[in-house]
Amino acid sequence: MHPSRAPLSPSLIAAPPTVGSVITRLRRAIGDAGLDCVCRDAADAALDRCDAEEDLRCRAAGLADARRMRDAIVLVLGLLSDLDELTPDEPDRSAFRSAADLFQDIADFAAFAAVAAGRAAGRGEPL
Repeated sequence: MHPSRAPLSPSLIAAPPTVGSVITRLRRAIGDAGLDCVCRDAADAALDRCDAEEDLRCRAAGLADARRMRDAIVLVLGLLSDLDELTPDEPDRSAFRSAADLFQDIADFAAFAAVAAGRAAGRGEPL
């Protein structure tokens, strides 16, 4: 890898934290609190709405991330069009290193996009 190129951070590829665990803890706390049926039903309904809204937000963010990565890949593919001009006896070997770095960028973008598309599908966990 070219020394000036930094790979995508693993934290960027991992799924973002979700509220699901918070809602689960709230549900457990409400269950342990011994609320009457009316209060508990209202609390459960509110948590259901929050859970559905957070799921939709995460799915929308996943779709937006996947689209951004697609656009980045398209840009890098444009840069790779210079590859057609290279020959095996190219005296400037840095051109090959640059091409390798661009292909690695595509791999990184695709890995991120795969996780993002999984979030858009409603899977909060990385693939």
